[in-house]
Amino acid sequence: MDLDLKLKPWQRWAAYGVFAAAAFLLALRQTFPTQAVKERLIMEAAAQGWQVRVADVGPAGLLGVAMTSLSLESREGLRIPIERLEATLRPWSFLRGRRGVAFDATLFEGHVKGFAEEGGQTRRLAATLDGIDLSRAVPLRRKTGVDLAGLLKGDLDLTLDEREPAKSAGHLDLAVQRAAVNGGEMPIPGMGGALTLPRIALGQLSARATVKDGKLAFDKLEVKGEDLEASGDGLYCVLQPRLAFAPIFGKLRVKVNDAFWAKPAASAFKGVADLALAQAKGRDGAYGFQLMGTLGQPQARMAP
Repeated sequence: MDLDLKLKPWQRWAAYGVFAAAAFLLALRQTFPTQAVKERLIMEAAAQGWQVRVADVGPAGLLGVAMTSLSLESREGLRIPIERLEATLRPWSFLRGRRGVAFDATLFEGHVKGFAEEGGQTRRLAATLDGIDLSRAVPLRRKTGVDLAGLLKGDLDLTLDEREPAKSAGHLDLAVQRAAVNGGEMPIPGMGGALTLPRIALGQLSARATVKDGKLAFDKLEVKGEDLEASGDGLYCVLQPRLAFAPIFGKLRVKVNDAFWAKPAASAFKGVADLALAQAKGRDGAYGFQLMGTLGQPQARMAP
């Protein structure tokens, strides 16, 4: 009471306001409907063709949920395990008439942090990736048939306009350090078979692309490693509401270094590779491929 008497009127009103705000936020934190949010996330994922399983769910921040031992599974059976995911509603997005959620996920020994929002005819995804261990990405191995290794990092910010794709905007900048192929099989374009791959040191992989005129065009796509070098030429994809069905076009050039063929595990592989890829070999010894298909189902055709 003595303290109250010493405060000026405006100070007392300010103190009451702070107390009321703190009480409101505490009550909101304690009564936030985490189970309802979980069910809504599962429904939204199902609408996109993904089945969600969650071991545990609890509150995160003031307007979010934290889920552990989460897994996403597509209709094709592709399963993505996520160690922990925090999803928080973005009030600023709702004030602008859009739906938005910020996320922070731990998967494959790395982190993915960003936000997604949609409203009207546009969708936006912005994220940073750091320390994603490709050797632990079993879904990627199953999808490609190749055992990849390396640490993925980078950022992306894509805004897709579903009604007028030409108005889409954004960029993508990714890099893989100490990239390598630790084995697997590579399909032989046009022959219906596959080559069993030895270990290949890819070194640094870089990819940079921008969105313009309804296309995601790669300004840079290259691999510079001890065993081989590769680069893309005129590579782009035509944006679609579902990116997995976005058509891709462009060329890929692959040059295998002599240091690779000198390795004991690769020397026996050289004759098989030269025979299988003879139609793709150019005068400089590099192999050329024409890329086509979609992002979800890419294809390659030998084209020196």
